[in-house]
Amino acid sequence: MLQCRKECLALLCLYSQMPHGRRLAIDSLDVHMLVKNLMTCISKTAQQQENTAVNILENFAAENKFCFQLRNVLTDAVIVPFTTILSNISKSNHHVLPSLISAIGCLVQDDVIRHKLAHDPGCWRAFLVAIKQCSEYGYKETLYPMLGLIINLSTITSPVIQEHAVSLCGCCLGLLRDSDGGVINRATGVLSTVLPQSPEAVQHVTQGAVVQTMCRLLKGTGQIATKYAVKTLTVCTAASHLAREELVKCDKKLSILRHLLGSSCDEMVSGNAALCLAHCLELEGTASNLLGTDIVLLLLRHAAGDSKKTAVQQNAAIALGRLCRSEPRHMNKLRELHGLEILHSCMKLIT
Repeated sequence: MLQCRKECLALLCLYSQMPHGRRLAIDSLDVHMLVKNLMTCISKTAQQQENTAVNILENFAAENKFCFQLRNVLTDAVIVPFTTILSNISKSNHHVLPSLISAIGCLVQDDVIRHKLAHDPGCWRAFLVAIKQCSEYGYKETLYPMLGLIINLSTITSPVIQEHAVSLCGCCLGLLRDSDGGVINRATGVLSTVLPQSPEAVQHVTQGAVVQTMCRLLKGTGQIATKYAVKTLTVCTAASHLAREELVKCDKKLSILRHLLGSSCDEMVSGNAALCLAHCLELEGTASNLLGTDIVLLLLRHAAGDSKKTAVQQNAAIALGRLCRSEPRHMNKLRELHGLEILHSCMKLIT
């Protein structure tokens, strides 16, 4: 049957390469059986056939009708075989995993499939096992796309993610020591999406020196990593007094946050930097440390700016109000910049 299976896969692959061929196959075949058999080929057959089966799955995932028909049979057809492979990574199968994860990434563009994966306990248990196996054996070509898939899924709030958040964030904390910048960026991305779902995980990573690590990353990273790192800092400082203390301890004048406020064109980065700064201003003495800096000007620019997202203006205005309340001497600079009038007019627009 080996040769027959090989030729069937070749024929399916040919059909899957064009939209018309995909639609013909979806209308004519049992999608449940098709996907189940493709997953069997991926997990049990020769390397060339594994790759062909993965390519077929990824090609079909581009069709909405295919994903729609897969929704009700997802656990049996996809989740169980996928998590079984993830939980048993070895030298014989790790080569196919990057492509398989990419195919699953195409499937989760369907909202229902994405929601089901995000709420599946077996999926998150398998992710934890796979991260540890990939770290131990150096399978970075698998680890990188898997972390990307986890980031995608963990943007959904799920009790299952909350249950595994401490373990998952603990694994990512370990990955922040990796020599591969791509792995570090993706691990930070996972922290930025999982931590908002679990105060326990925030406490865990804060005690694991995540604040110091994020500060180090923010001193020399690209745009995506900066977005992840400042979001992680903001989540930690919102939920943890210790995180605020750690941030002020390693950056007394909050120069990293001030730099982000002054240089970033990304509104998400600016908004989170302003909010993180507002959290730190709750600590006694922090506002006084900022006397003589450009903090009032930076916050005022964002509060009075023409941001498309009012959250940026709100966060900047909140931080500015907290700054002047904690240290009244900042009011002198605010008056000098006509900040009171500006704040009054922009707060009308925000509210």
